[in-house]
Amino acid sequence: MKSLSTMLPLTLALGGVVATLALVLPMDPDSRSSALIGALVASVAGAVTMVLKTLLGRGLSGNAALKALMTAQGLAFMLRLLALGLGAVVIRQDESLSAMAFVIAFFVVSLGQQVLETRSLLSGSSTKVKVIS
Repeated sequence: MKSLSTMLPLTLALGGVVATLALVLPMDPDSRSSALIGALVASVAGAVTMVLKTLLGRGLSGNAALKALMTAQGLAFMLRLLALGLGAVVIRQDESLSAMAFVIAFFVVSLGQQVLETRSLLSGSSTKVKVIS
């Protein structure tokens, strides 16, 4: 498994890339602020998720590893859903901010982070899947 010290900076850097794009792309200041907040929230949620998945999958193999990783996936999904919901509610409190920009930035970062998480987990998997026909 790729180490947490390698994958965590990549996870956070992805949020930085999206935040930089939000600063560079032409959009109104309120949308820009919303996109920056979305990238920040997704970066933090992704970092927590990466740590969670790494800790739950450490030292396990076979069915125990699969069960732990599926539990971590479910917890990560709930964490991201909670972060998205809370962020959207906070953004909607200020009517000048754009909830759509927040959601788009959040999902761009989250999708990229999920690819990194999956690659990290699959790189350390020694479990072979046997197809029974």
